[in-house]
Amino acid sequence: MKQMVLSLLDKHNLYLLQFYRYTLGWLLMMDNILHIVPYTAEHGRFILSCQMNHALMDKDARFEGDAMNLVQDHLSFTGLVGKKPIFAAGMKMMWGQVAEGWVIATQDVWDHPLSVAKAIKKDFAKVARKYNIKRVQTAVRSDFDKGIRFAEWLGLENEGLMKHYGFDGSDQYRYARIF
Repeated sequence: MKQMVLSLLDKHNLYLLQFYRYTLGWLLMMDNILHIVPYTAEHGRFILSCQMNHALMDKDARFEGDAMNLVQDHLSFTGLVGKKPIFAAGMKMMWGQVAEGWVIATQDVWDHPLSVAKAIKKDFAKVARKYNIKRVQTAVRSDFDKGIRFAEWLGLENEGLMKHYGFDGSDQYRYARIF
C-alpha cells in the first residue's frame, strides 16, 4: 500500500512537472511573440545601433542618415519582441503615388524569420492598396542575395542595375511593384 501511494505521488509529481514545463515554455513563447507597432525614429536608431541582420547591411548602419526621415504615418511599422525592436519596414512617399520601400533589421530577426517575413508581406500590399500607392520601389545591393530573394518574394520585379548607386559606391538593383 505504501509503495502504491508513493507511485501515485510520483505520477502526480511527474504530471505537475510536465505541466510546469509546458506552462513555462508557453510563457517564454508568449514573451517572444512579435508585436507590430507604429515606427518611431527611436526604433530606427536602436536597430541601426545594433549589429544588422547581414554583414553587408552593417555598411548601411554606418551611414549618417536620419532614422526620423523614415517616419510616415500609417506607412511604417516596427516589429517588437518583448519591448525590443528587431525590425522596421515601411514606405516613404516620394511624389504622387510613388513610394520607396525600406526594411532595417537586427540580428535577432533570424530568431523569427517566418513571423517577420509574413508580417512584412501581409502589410506590404494591404497598405499600398489602402493608401492608393501605385508604385513601390526599392534599391537592393547587388551582392545581397537574401535581399534580392526577399524583394522577389514580395512580388517586386528587377528593373535593372544602378551602378555606383549606394552611398558606399555599391551597385544596387532597382526593384519595383506596380499595384
